[in-house]
Amino acid sequence: MKHRDHLLWIVSVLVMGFGLAACGHSRVTSGYTAPAELTPIPGTSLHHVTLTQAAMEDLGIQSEPVRAAASAPTTGGQKQTLTVIPVKAVIYDPRGRPWTYAIVAPRTFVRRSIVIDRIDGNDALLLSGPPLHTPVVTVGASELLGTEYGVGEE
Repeated sequence: MKHRDHLLWIVSVLVMGFGLAACGHSRVTSGYTAPAELTPIPGTSLHHVTLTQAAMEDLGIQSEPVRAAASAPTTGGQKQTLTVIPVKAVIYDPRGRPWTYAIVAPRTFVRRSIVIDRIDGNDALLLSGPPLHTPVVTVGASELLGTEYGVGEE
């Protein structure tokens, strides 16, 4: 094995090891329980992402509800009622499309498409997205996206 190939192999093994240790679980342990379960949503490319309680704690999942914005003109000049989520609840898929994760049941999340009118400080004002009062993930959303896309999988 060439030195470069050997070095790449070592780095790959280390990265996989750190990825597995990140959730505090090991895949070599008998009785292993996956930290997340993906359930396809029929007719879409989306999934329900259900985490174990341990994964919830490891990721430190936090959320805030969707709020109503004061009625104001949109960036297009039309008057429309907007909703608001924290900017930290906005994530982007590999194609650059904006999403947020809504909590739909205990420990269960669904990625919801959003249309952002504008960013105002720490708030993202939305033309469309989850309904008012829906809790959206503000901490741990990128890990949910990685779970859905299989990032870090063996």
